[in-house]
Formats: sequence, structure tokens, C-alpha cells
Amino acid sequence: MTSSVLSTRETYHVLDDLTIEVEVYQNPYQFQLDELFQMATRINKKRSFLFVSKVLGKHLAVNPHIPLLVGSLLAMRYREVVHGIVDPRAAAVAKAIQTNEQTEQLLDSIRIQPIGLPKPTTFIGFAETATALGHAVFSTFENNAKYIHTTREQINERTSIIDFEEEHSHATSHRVYARDLQFFQDDSEVVLIDDEITTGKTAINIIKTISATYPSKKVFTVVSILDWRTEEYRQRYRQLEQELAITIHAVTLLDGGVSVTGQPVLEEGTVEPIPDCKQELAYTSMKAFIDAELLERVTSTNVNGSSNASPYLTATGRFGHTIEEDKVLSHQLQEAASHLRGQRRGAKTLVIGTGEFMYVPMQIASHMGAAVYFQATTRSPIYQSDNDAYTIHNKFVFDSPENEGLINYLYNIKAHQYDEIFIFVERMSTVNGVDTLIKELRKTQIPYITIVMMTEPAESKGG
Repeated sequence: MTSSVLSTRETYHVLDDLTIEVEVYQNPYQFQLDELFQMATRINKKRSFLFVSKVLGKHLAVNPHIPLLVGSLLAMRYREVVHGIVDPRAAAVAKAIQTNEQTEQLLDSIRIQPIGLPKPTTFIGFAETATALGHAVFSTFENNAKYIHTTREQINERTSIIDFEEEHSHATSHRVYARDLQFFQDDSEVVLIDDEITTGKTAINIIKTISATYPSKKVFTVVSILDWRTEEYRQRYRQLEQELAITIHAVTLLDGGVSVTGQPVLEEGTVEPIPDCKQELAYTSMKAFIDAELLERVTSTNVNGSSNASPYLTATGRFGHTIEEDKVLSHQLQEAASHLRGQRRGAKTLVIGTGEFMYVPMQIASHMGAAVYFQATTRSPIYQSDNDAYTIHNKFVFDSPENEGLINYLYNIKAHQYDEIFIFVERMSTVNGVDTLIKELRKTQIPYITIVMMTEPAESKGG
């Protein structure tokens, strides 16, 4: 349970030399800070710190109902702030996120009774961390909604209709590939969704790009779990409104400010090596649950110059997704989850998504039964340390299963922590695309690993 006393100011000392002070301005659902995040140090010269979310299902494993409910709570908060419509379930959803209780029941309630939108709205999730969060916000609505997420991938047979930069990131370029080239050719409001806003530069960059390319877009909303913009950056939103004759709303669960002093320790802590163990490895295909029209048969160029010819899933929203299509997808994912639930062999199960591919495995995990946890691989490098007070205690380093040559990471999986692992891969870069990941996961001594292939793998071709 949460404490009844909420602090409006917290100081975090991260690995001795880095101090981060947080001040809370608005906290409409009365979250304790440690219910939403922990602090860590980034391996990134552009930004030394990271808010490691405890409710997102990315770097830390969570009950999969939690990030889906966070998306729904943001959807309710958006509708209240922008459209003046209060959802009576919002307080109960916030409490479920805080306590990890009644999560399945509330999620089922929202699935049965989604919320209405008074006008057409286009939702955009930011890769890679907020692809699932954006989809979870979008899928809370029953009408007037369509969704697309940005991607860091280079797709060869499609032309990106929006390109912009995320300046602080280790992977800065974002692209948007829509099947329908008219996807943005209307006057619907644009809702941009990210897990955390520190400066707001990324949102400003995409708003400028959209406004220049699609001048009929006049109303924008930036939605996030955390909003740490300084007054200077808040003023930039207001200046941009005047400059482009647009309206920009900001919606968040926790609004505050952050100041940073010092530099992080640059040497990672040592972690006791865990001996390899024999594991039972299985592959299972979701082909029977994926309709042919849900496949986008295009290729992408891997970071090493080779080509990945495996098809994408359109169900992720990467190429544009309507709320009507999402309802059909929801039933298919429940069927896939029922199948995988029958394959479980342990009492405690970890489901892993890969990179930008988070929402589909997260939804499936939410239907796979009790004691199922979810997290995803990431291209974000975070320092690890054996310091008990620090957030990231171990990490696994491996080649991306979907983008050959791209280093990915997994964090905080302890030896024997789970009975089994299901790894979901949207599109394997090669038939051996998961080999380095499997080798790393042997260190966990978790006896059963199942690779869930959403599409059939194709061999990569040299660049």
C-alpha cells in the first residue's frame, strides 16, 4: 500500500558522484515517486541519468496488466484535461497501479467498456520505449482513434512520411512509415505519447515537422507518464504555439522539475559470474493466429548493412492502425495467449518483448495466467552496479534478434528468478537471430526457454 504522506521534493544520490533533485508540481493521482520510477546512470554523454520506469515494462519486469493500465489512465487523463470528460474509474485504475491489486479486473472492465472520443484523433507512440505505451493509450478508446508509432528501423520499400530527431538519445533518428500515404492528411488532433519528457525537444521537433508537412494539423497534445520540463522549455511550447498558430496541450501523471549536479561514475561495478547451465529450448510459431493480411512484406536494412527479409506485423501499429482493426487484433491475441498458456511449464513465467516490439507480447502476456511478468530488450545502455542501493544490478548484452549487428540489452534477471522464459520475436533477422541472446540467458539458469516467432524467419542478405 502507498503512504498517505506525499513528498514534493526528493534527492537521489546515484553511484556517489551524481545527484538528482526532483520537485513535484502536480500529482493528480497522488503517486509516490518510487511507485513510478527508480534512478540509474546512462552510458550516454548527452544525458547522464535515466528515470527507470517501474510501470512501463521495458527495463524492469512488471505484471503486464500494469503498463496497459498506465496507458488507460493516461487516456482517461487526456480526455479529462483536453475534452473535460471525467472517467469515474480513473481513481480505481490509479490505485490498482499503485498497489498491484485488482489489475486484471480493471483491465477487463476497460476492455469491455472502452471510452469514447468526441472527435477524430491520431495517436503517435515514440520508439522504442513508448511503442507499447502509445498503443495502450490508443486502445483504451472505442471510436475516432487511429495509431502509428515511430521507428528507428530503415525500411526499404516504403518512404517515411515524417522524419525527425531525438537529440539526447543514443539513436536519434525517428521515421514514420504509413501504409496509407494520406494517414495525416486531415485536421484531426495529434496526440504524441512518450514515457518521459525532460526537455520536450523531441515533441517540438515532430510538431514542427508535422506542421510543415501537414498544415491542416492545428491541435497537438503531448502525453507522458513523467514531465520534467523546465520553465524555459515550457515557454518554448508557448512560443511554438504562437509561431505556428497551433495549440499544444500537455498531459501527464506526474509534473515536476529536475536538477542534476555532478558526473556519474564511469566504471561499472563487478557482478559475480553465474555459471552456464543446460536449458531446454523450444520454438513455437504464431502463424496459425496471424492472418495473412496482418503481414507487411517489406525488407529492412540492418545496422551491419545486411537485409532482413522477414515480414513485419501490421498489428504493432508501425504502419498505421485503426481502432476497428485493433478490436479484431484483440481477439486474435487472446487466442494466441490461450495457446501459449497451455504451453506453460512453470509457476512463474517471464515474457520478453524485443526492441520496439512490445505491445503485442505484452497483451498476450496479460492473458497467460497468474505469475506472468513482462519486460523487453532495449538498445539503451545503462550502467550496472552491485551496489544494493542502485537500480540495475545485472545486464545481458547480445545481438538484436531483429536487427543484425545492433547491440541490445536486458536488465535485472536474477539466477533462478523464473521457472521459464518466453521470448517474442516479430521478425528474425536470420534463422539464428536469437543465438547470442540464448547464450546470455544461460547465465540465469532458468531451465525452459521458448522462442515465440510471430512471422517465419528469412535468411539475411549481405549489404
